[in-house]
Amino acid sequence: MLGIPIAHVHGGEITEGAVDDAIRHVVTKMAALHFAAAEPYARRLRQMGEDPAHVHMVGAPGLDNFTSGPLLSRDELARDLNLSLKGKFFVVTYHPVTLAADLGHGAMTHLLDALGAFPNADIVLTGVNSDPGHAAIARAMETFAAEQPARRKLVTSLGQRRYLSAVKHADAVIGNSSSGLIEAPALGTPTVNIGDRQKGRLRAASVIDCGENTLAISAAIAKALDPEFRAEAAKTEPPYGRGGAAAKIAAILKSADPAQLSRKRFHDIIGN
Repeated sequence: MLGIPIAHVHGGEITEGAVDDAIRHVVTKMAALHFAAAEPYARRLRQMGEDPAHVHMVGAPGLDNFTSGPLLSRDELARDLNLSLKGKFFVVTYHPVTLAADLGHGAMTHLLDALGAFPNADIVLTGVNSDPGHAAIARAMETFAAEQPARRKLVTSLGQRRYLSAVKHADAVIGNSSSGLIEAPALGTPTVNIGDRQKGRLRAASVIDCGENTLAISAAIAKALDPEFRAEAAKTEPPYGRGGAAAKIAAILKSADPAQLSRKRFHDIIGN
């Protein structure tokens, strides 16, 4: 209403298991500049009537953190987390599934049951976001971690450097977070992606999708630990780039003319 142009990052993406889709598409229609994380998303933005001249494919800004400084070594990470990290190591991030009737709590129970089948693995569970249903999932994580405090750590926030270091050294990233589809493949780490929260997003070959029951999750973790699969995962091409998005965005913003962006028109795709 003030005539200030909006620039939108990560538009055109689909996450069918979360309410984010509706919000994301609303922001797209309000925005004048678009910075897509991958070409299929840029194409979807153009399909939504956005001016192709204002849709830019820059990659995922989150991957810029890879170049912000050296990551921790495995020994440094072990000391920091007070874990041995001598054997199998999992990073677990699970958020509410806002379109599920139970908000994902049942699937979280199955996930913890599956993780219990790996009693000798070190496990770092990251904090839950603030979506509806987060309290029940957080309580389940707290109970699970307290059962084996020498091997299981619940950390509210690892911060970028510790989180990326943990993902790099993990045998698998497990859960339903977008980081399993964006950051983990760029680090060559296998991902076990549970359920539909990220359904619709691009996937690297290192991502294993599975159902929300204990058997399916256990089988997916076993596949992630398979040496042959791990070798392929290490060579995967990440679909969201390898960093550098922020510099591209800054250059485009610097050259943009706000006056030209303040009056937005729907761009029809001729012939479709």
